[in-house]
Amino acid sequence: MGLELCVEDLFRTRFGGPPYKHQRKAAEALLEGRSVVVRAPCGSGKTEAAIFPYLLGKGSALPRRLIYSLPTRSLVENVAGRIDKDLNELKTKIEEIYVSRQHGANSKDPFFKGDIVITTIDQTVGAYCCTPLSLPEYLGNIPAGAAVSSLLCFDEVHTYHHDLGLKTMLVLISRSMKLGLPFLVMSATLPNSFIDWFRDKKVEIVEGSDNDVPYRKDRFVTLEWKEKKLEPQDILELVDERKRTMVVCNTVTRAQQLYRSLKGNLRPLFLLHSRFLSRDRKKIEEKMLDAFKEESKRGACLISTQVCEVGLDISCDVLLTELAPPDALIQRMGRCARRGGVGRVYVYDVEHHAPYEKEIMEECRKYLLTRLDGKKMNWNRELDFVDALLDEKFKSIVNDKKGQMRILSELGKAAFQGDKARVERTVREVFSANVTLHEDPDNILDKIWHMPWLNVDVRVLQRERDKYGIKVWEVGYKKNIGDEVENRLFSPSRLYPYRNYVLHPRYVRYDENEGLIFGEAGQSFEPVKAEERDPRERPKYDFEPWIEHVDMCLESFRLLRDQELPLHLFSELMGMDESESEGILALSVALHDLGKLNKDWQKAIGIRKEDIEPLAHFPRSFQIGRRPPHAAVSGYSLQRLFAHLIKAPSMRRHAIILAISHHHHSRIEEVCRYDLGWRHLVQDVIEKINDDFGLSANPEDIIWHSPPASIKPCFPNIENVKAYTVYSITSRIIRLCDQEAAKKMG
Repeated sequence: MGLELCVEDLFRTRFGGPPYKHQRKAAEALLEGRSVVVRAPCGSGKTEAAIFPYLLGKGSALPRRLIYSLPTRSLVENVAGRIDKDLNELKTKIEEIYVSRQHGANSKDPFFKGDIVITTIDQTVGAYCCTPLSLPEYLGNIPAGAAVSSLLCFDEVHTYHHDLGLKTMLVLISRSMKLGLPFLVMSATLPNSFIDWFRDKKVEIVEGSDNDVPYRKDRFVTLEWKEKKLEPQDILELVDERKRTMVVCNTVTRAQQLYRSLKGNLRPLFLLHSRFLSRDRKKIEEKMLDAFKEESKRGACLISTQVCEVGLDISCDVLLTELAPPDALIQRMGRCARRGGVGRVYVYDVEHHAPYEKEIMEECRKYLLTRLDGKKMNWNRELDFVDALLDEKFKSIVNDKKGQMRILSELGKAAFQGDKARVERTVREVFSANVTLHEDPDNILDKIWHMPWLNVDVRVLQRERDKYGIKVWEVGYKKNIGDEVENRLFSPSRLYPYRNYVLHPRYVRYDENEGLIFGEAGQSFEPVKAEERDPRERPKYDFEPWIEHVDMCLESFRLLRDQELPLHLFSELMGMDESESEGILALSVALHDLGKLNKDWQKAIGIRKEDIEPLAHFPRSFQIGRRPPHAAVSGYSLQRLFAHLIKAPSMRRHAIILAISHHHHSRIEEVCRYDLGWRHLVQDVIEKINDDFGLSANPEDIIWHSPPASIKPCFPNIENVKAYTVYSITSRIIRLCDQEAAKKMG
């Protein structure tokens, strides 16, 4: 009862009333540590059903961090803004919560440090696989420790690629189940077969209904099927100066054509699609949302594409949409009379099925004509629509064990190789490429990554290039171990996804109101100055003795453990009590730079005798010799020590060694010849940790010298979920402590 009152309190503070029935049931289940699937109507507060119980259960019934995965970047921004508003209203009720946004166009939390990380599904998968899409390879295992140990929430899952994204999500939540971690899945348009798969796994199923949401009870929306192509005249005939109208097209080109045909006849008129720069799209959305306010006494018209289907929190009186699959149509219809009242939906036939599959479009056309034309749309009718056309397809998806194993294998390869393209290919069929505009990219080559970039379907790009003879340069770059970048330009014969292209603006124009337009002359973009310091920037060091670095890292460990360390989970995986498990991590943090006590390493910086205090860091300007690699030496030399301390299965013990070895690069395996000195310093460190955490680590177990060797296996097998989780958590703790220690020194 106490928890229930707390949930009620949050909803009353934020919204002036109690939670809806599905919000209450989801909160109760989550606060009991159970996983939940929520299926509820569009606009029925599913976001709060996830966020509010997390606020109450954070660090107790629920993990300390929530990773909230969404299908698109724009939806990340919209949901994050909504959560910001919620937290601002609740600030007197809850502790301070850090909400971060993380996606390709807004990469301010690449290490997943936020309490609530709002991100795209591909960013979550990349982080989970030690192959984050917004970080260089050598930093890959830092966000992994967050991804494997957090409360994973997957929202708007009906929009995930059915054969890729959905199966990848199922793989990740199956791993959460094996670890005993709760998860949350949410959507308005999931067929029964998908729900039943979770029910069989003893997951709490929470269903919403029209009767539970007041404005849904008062909503009266009728659907009319139009067996003709949508034309500008259709829009003009249905637009009312006092009504808010939405028009949804299946392609950007169609949306742009309709906008141009109407912009002299309708005001205000807005256009939204995927080929806008984020700054311009934000301006358009702000103006459009203001015009679509319920209290506005003027009408307004928005022409959009699929980008409106999720996250666009507006309500229209009249919706005109091209034919689309049932889940897409329901999302579009969810914008009509969204706050209740009377609405009209007109669905128009299309000449071409693209970008959707021909079979589902034909089935949808037939269903609309025979079952929905002239009908009032409600939640039950929408669910019947989805079940009739998608139930068998989703049943095959959730029961495709071979397909899920194939996805897991691909994730393993991506993790082992640090292959970002492979990560993307487990989430969706990626056809988009990054493009920017400039007539002479050689002159801005050193600033090329500061240019404004857009995403364009590479098939469209190839077609328009061939049609207009657009001059295209591909930007190539090569990274070394220090992440230095060498840019180069060349003329590609074919265009491919993932690549970065510069288009000459002779036949390409960008307009802040219409987006990217092919076939018209435009102007070059200019580089944009970065607003903030890149969080991935390497720290600047001063002279720091090795023992001081150990002390600083341990101090950082004490400060970070409450916000970063999933100690209960880690202890269960290691089969140790929490004090011993914490001691294992503290020992890993303290000795991760043990390899710097290699006599050859210290000689390279001018320290040749053991009566001189060894260094861990020094200024970059300091003239030194070539230092041998040290990270793998640290891990290799500690193998026997950890083997005697840890009784867990060998792969979990080995995961600790790999985490120490990978504290500078996540795929190092070769160990150089070494001879460690300064034993008295190491003995003092081990003795202190033994006293603090009740360990019995023995310095004599350290392998103090060795010829060249290698650490095998050199990367944890992602299919071994427990060992991989140990590796990811340990890697994150070591590297964050190392970073924090460097900040304090700087």
